[in-house]
Amino acid sequence: MRWVRAGIVTVTAVLVSVATAFAQEKLKVIYGLSIPDRVGSLVYARTVDFESKSPGLGYALRFGGRPGWMVDVYLYDLGLTSIPADAESSVIKDQLGRARGDVFELGKRGTYAGVTDRGDFVVPATGKPRFICSSFSYRRGERVDIDVESYLCLSSWANKFVKVRMTAPKGTMSRRDATDFVEAWIELLH
Repeated sequence: MRWVRAGIVTVTAVLVSVATAFAQEKLKVIYGLSIPDRVGSLVYARTVDFESKSPGLGYALRFGGRPGWMVDVYLYDLGLTSIPADAESSVIKDQLGRARGDVFELGKRGTYAGVTDRGDFVVPATGKPRFICSSFSYRRGERVDIDVESYLCLSSWANKFVKVRMTAPKGTMSRRDATDFVEAWIELLH
């Protein structure tokens, strides 16, 4: 009976150790930044490594949200050695302009249809902006028939650009949802 108890204790210890290793495996460290299992209300799902094949393009972090939501955070430097910490700097504004241009270019190519600029905003809404943002609406999908709302926010951290892209079927994601997630990133980046 004592051997059975010792076996059960050993099996339990192994299972706890495997569960702990599995939980730690999900925690990623990108450029020295620890990515937790959850940022705000969204769950970290996976990382896509662009950096190893194309230096400067960094990493995409995919987050899970509600059904139909696509939420990615990109950390990259485009080969720049110095990226200002000021979200309102010309470097950050230029990068947001390029990212906005990419959205409109996808409209011209037919990947998106009816791209509409829904306005710019900053996060936080008061005080010194940490992220500068733009919002859009357009249609996408195989037949370009799914109405979506999309939010694009840009900042920097440790000489890296931090770009947040959130897109969801119309009416399922609000600017508040985007702002809440970006504010959670502000906390993570401190």
